[in-house]
Amino acid sequence: MKVAIIGAGACGLAVANVLCKTKIEYVVFERNKKPGSKILASGNGRCNIANDKVIDKKIKINYQLLYDFLAVNECPLVMDDEGRYYPLTNSSETVLNVFLKALKPHTLRLNCPVSTIKKQNNQYLIGDEVFDKLVLCSGSGAGIISTKRNVVYDYLTSLNIQLTTLKPSLVGFKVKENISSLKGLRISARATLYNNQKAIYTEDGEVQFKEDGLSGIVIMNLSYYYNQLKYYKNPQIKLVLNPNFDYNHLKSLEYALPRPLFDYLAKNNLKPDNLKFSILSTYDQSMAQVIAGGIPLAAINLDFSLKQDPNIYCGGELLDLDYPCGGYNISTAFATGFMIGENIKDSYEICNRIKDASR
Repeated sequence: MKVAIIGAGACGLAVANVLCKTKIEYVVFERNKKPGSKILASGNGRCNIANDKVIDKKIKINYQLLYDFLAVNECPLVMDDEGRYYPLTNSSETVLNVFLKALKPHTLRLNCPVSTIKKQNNQYLIGDEVFDKLVLCSGSGAGIISTKRNVVYDYLTSLNIQLTTLKPSLVGFKVKENISSLKGLRISARATLYNNQKAIYTEDGEVQFKEDGLSGIVIMNLSYYYNQLKYYKNPQIKLVLNPNFDYNHLKSLEYALPRPLFDYLAKNNLKPDNLKFSILSTYDQSMAQVIAGGIPLAAINLDFSLKQDPNIYCGGELLDLDYPCGGYNISTAFATGFMIGENIKDSYEICNRIKDASR
């Protein structure tokens, strides 16, 4: 059996680490010059690899496979006050190196984008190489400019694989108000997403003001819930500045707020506990951390193979499966990779037992 793994990110490297311990041949095709670019970027270079909480069971995922792999390879994790796990070294390079150490150089094809895959006699041709199974885990268009997103998705057309609508997630918002005077300002706030005057989600954190909108992790998390809405009617973000501080006892806010923010509130007759901004849109995919949408979960079997072709497996960010910030997305990518690898290994072993029994 020979397996093609499309993408050397979290999912693809997890698959490869399962297969490298078997007699199954595999090749990992990576479009970039180096593997694991999003692993390295995770957690601002610290690799927020997982979260102690499980927030949404959209599909059954065995995260324990990831924890077991790290434990066996003696890569200890530490958890912060928010339940986020990081490697003890506080370096994403540690995590990437753990996943690369068992792989042989010839199995990893870097700077090798896959533009088309041809199915022929129940096998798959990539160039002039023949494969028995495919693992599609090429990631998403998050953080990629529009003119280069074809390298992520275009090969799916040759396999007749359809995607749901792709939308930027974990991303900032453009707002209607003129806030250019606040550009570059950061402040602690309680942010609430409203739609049709109904509060949808609230979270405390640091808000970053851009020339035409809002960003920061707390705002990015609002975008996840924004994408879950079935319709938009006067969507807004309300900010309560420094929510743990009571401004009411102050006669003036002049020295309680950064000067640009004080001037903005005074000019618009606003209070620090009731700043509202009308959402025009999210920023585009090039500024997003993940993408909402992808291969629909309804098209996937329990073993992550495609219902239309069980020899094709799909995982990681390519699936229509996304979460808020906090390690949920990368841990899901790793875990789906381990599950796919285990499922391929089981299939291979079953085939061998059948062959042995028939002799």
